[in-house]
Amino acid sequence: MMYRILPYYLIIILSTSCVTATKIAAPETDNQSSKNSTPSTATDTKSIYEETGISEERLRRIDQICKDAVVSGDIPGVVALISRKGKTVYHKAYGYADEDGRVLKKDDIFRIASQTKAITSTAVMMLWEEGHFRLDDPIAKYIPEFENPTLLNTFNDADSSFTTKPAEQKITIRHLLSHTSGLGYGQIDGDPRFKKIYAKAGVTDLYTT
Repeated sequence: MMYRILPYYLIIILSTSCVTATKIAAPETDNQSSKNSTPSTATDTKSIYEETGISEERLRRIDQICKDAVVSGDIPGVVALISRKGKTVYHKAYGYADEDGRVLKKDDIFRIASQTKAITSTAVMMLWEEGHFRLDDPIAKYIPEFENPTLLNTFNDADSSFTTKPAEQKITIRHLLSHTSGLGYGQIDGDPRFKKIYAKAGVTDLYTT
């Protein structure tokens, strides 16, 4: 399967106990077909809705919200997925994937930037619950390159040269989860010194890392 990176489109992922929305259903857009919607299982859709406690009528309201957002130009495309009790009860795509008008597909891949934090943190805590590591384990235990962390000591603004000093403690998994590791963001870092250090190293923007 070809993987597509789509930076600017909205993904909605909901794991719900109930579905609530405010708009009324309307006819589907031209690029939405029956084969592009879920559920698609051997069990009929009515029993899936009953089994999961999801309102089919309220799911139709989500249809309208997504269509309205595309038609109004608020977003070029949207993929919506709703899962409950281990079953996918709604999975549809609306709108377009690019400026050339390619129809958006349910399996298109999106760049979701900082939204990866919640997904990654959840996976990490699941592994922690299973006893695979301790939160205060140094990350060098798993990534040896972090064995001897250093801190910025001096910085020469004229040529972006710098010196470092040893850190007093090692970076831990807890630090990563709480955003207190001290690792900078390069080009979007709030400290101009780190922007220049990254630029000198050839890291010119966030996506080159």
